[in-house]
Amino acid sequence: MAEPQHVPAHIGVEDVERLEAETERLRGLDYREGGRACRDAAVGCAASHDRFLDAASTGPVHRRLLVALADLHNLAAWTCFDTGREGAAARHWDRALGLAVEAGHHDLRANIHYRVGRMRLHGGKRRAALREFGFGLVAARRAGSRRAAAMLRANQAWAYAGLGDRGEAVRLLNLAHDEYSGASGPVPGWARFFDETDLRGLSGVVLTELARTVDRAHTSAAIDSLDAAVAGYPEGMTRSRAFSLMALAANHLVDGDFDHAAEVGDRALAVAGAVGSTRVADRLRPLRRLADRYPANAHARTLSARIAAFTPPV
Repeated sequence: MAEPQHVPAHIGVEDVERLEAETERLRGLDYREGGRACRDAAVGCAASHDRFLDAASTGPVHRRLLVALADLHNLAAWTCFDTGREGAAARHWDRALGLAVEAGHHDLRANIHYRVGRMRLHGGKRRAALREFGFGLVAARRAGSRRAAAMLRANQAWAYAGLGDRGEAVRLLNLAHDEYSGASGPVPGWARFFDETDLRGLSGVVLTELARTVDRAHTSAAIDSLDAAVAGYPEGMTRSRAFSLMALAANHLVDGDFDHAAEVGDRALAVAGAVGSTRVADRLRPLRRLADRYPANAHARTLSARIAAFTPPV
């Protein structure tokens, strides 16, 4: 999308629609190829189109512009996070949240808090992540969005599983499935990724964490959920498939199914090689450490060596 060379005197709904379409295009790139493929474009587009706020417009167009810009800054933040630029991500999320609050758009606020929470969770700051997910739930309730509530509950379950709290993790995961089963209505672009397949994948990740922190018996259910997720992700959800394959390989290692772990690990590496995402490389490191626990097994040694040789395309 060509950047505006100046601030137009007046903008109409067509201008906002073009901005929304560009955000959708960049979002698709992020899913397929990772943040590297679209970070610079998203950041640049957000910076240049913030100037549209100075143009004259009707009240409805101005509110729609606020939402469109909040969505774009939310995406820019996500691509920065996905490529290891957490400081820049935080700045874009602050901007996105301010715009969403000004627009009074609670569903988008919930999504922004979810994504900030995911950055905290990725860094091992589970309590901070839970705080963000809690803020998101308040916004989701105000929006009346059961889909957003389901997404946030499932991520709360992930955080509690990492803390070793099986009871709370299972309770929240069950709540997530209940909320999702009651979700209805149109789905905005920023939430479209969270479908039944993604909930299965996230459920598998929660169970994988419980297998690590509480009881390895959770591996069986984790494998079932992750198998279903890997089979269900559409072609464009490359990064999500890579993450699910990594978790699946980890469960096969814990289960002692080393040849299957190596085969799934190879698939994960093949998919990861197509994604420009530092998060992908970050998630591979725990898989390698897990494989290194089994030095007597040739499949585990081979998997560890292949992960060590992997160079992320970032």
